[in-house]
Amino acid sequence: MKTGAVSSQWYAFATVVLWSSAFVFTKVALLSFSSTALGFLRCAIASVVLYAVLRCKGVRMLSWRELPRFTLSGALGFSIYLFIFNKGSETLTAATGCILIATAPIITALMASVVFRERLTRLAWIALWLAFLGVLVLMLWNGSVSINAGVFWMLGAALAISAYNVIQRLYANGYTSLQITAYSFFTATVMLAGFLPESIRQIESAPLSHVIAVIFLGVFPSALAYLLWAKALSFAATTSDVTKFMFLTPLLSFVLGYVVISELPGVETWIGGALILSGLALFHISGQRAERARRAAMRH
Repeated sequence: MKTGAVSSQWYAFATVVLWSSAFVFTKVALLSFSSTALGFLRCAIASVVLYAVLRCKGVRMLSWRELPRFTLSGALGFSIYLFIFNKGSETLTAATGCILIATAPIITALMASVVFRERLTRLAWIALWLAFLGVLVLMLWNGSVSINAGVFWMLGAALAISAYNVIQRLYANGYTSLQITAYSFFTATVMLAGFLPESIRQIESAPLSHVIAVIFLGVFPSALAYLLWAKALSFAATTSDVTKFMFLTPLLSFVLGYVVISELPGVETWIGGALILSGLALFHISGQRAERARRAAMRH
């Protein structure tokens, strides 16, 4: 195997480990921090790290006039996303939350089919409905009267991050992915700045282990994970060489949840999760087939 391919896989694996850890350490942090305070602190810490990276790399800093266009991406990708993600994490296990967020690639494709007029294949539609069935299992396992509100919050988070993914594509021609991510974090931090006093009070009363969990979330699953993911993509021969590692995220969240907080998901997570992950696998296969067909058409 070529050195670049090996490096790509190591970077991708490190990224999904960090992303998986976010579901676990969010639950730890929520023991002392509110959803809003945690969202602000995570954005603020990630912003500091990414600002340092921008300066070290000598990336062009944007003018104040350019910042407003990142308001929507900052809201959807980080300020709104992190708030509703945190709310969902309050009542869901790490593994269940991770499985629900894993529907984001399918939701993104559905949104892209509307915004960019991209057609979904028959296999992609089957994958979509299979994943939807898995979500219904998670929602209605105990009967319609006892629907877990956390499922709705986490689905809302999946919708928000999917919309952010679509917006990233709209901005792709004028800015680098590092600029888009960094400035989206910057604007999200400004939007959540009203929760600074609340955050300070909670830091003062929180045990050190919970404060460390917050710092970890801001530095590693947020800023560092993005940088590692970009590095993985730069070494990969194809995008699918990297994205296939995302299928490990629910398993890693389950393992970390058990090791760190002794958390075990219920039967509904196994059944609903199997349906959702099967849908994601079909969707991945559909994307690979479409890519092969596109390349074949270009050769002819």
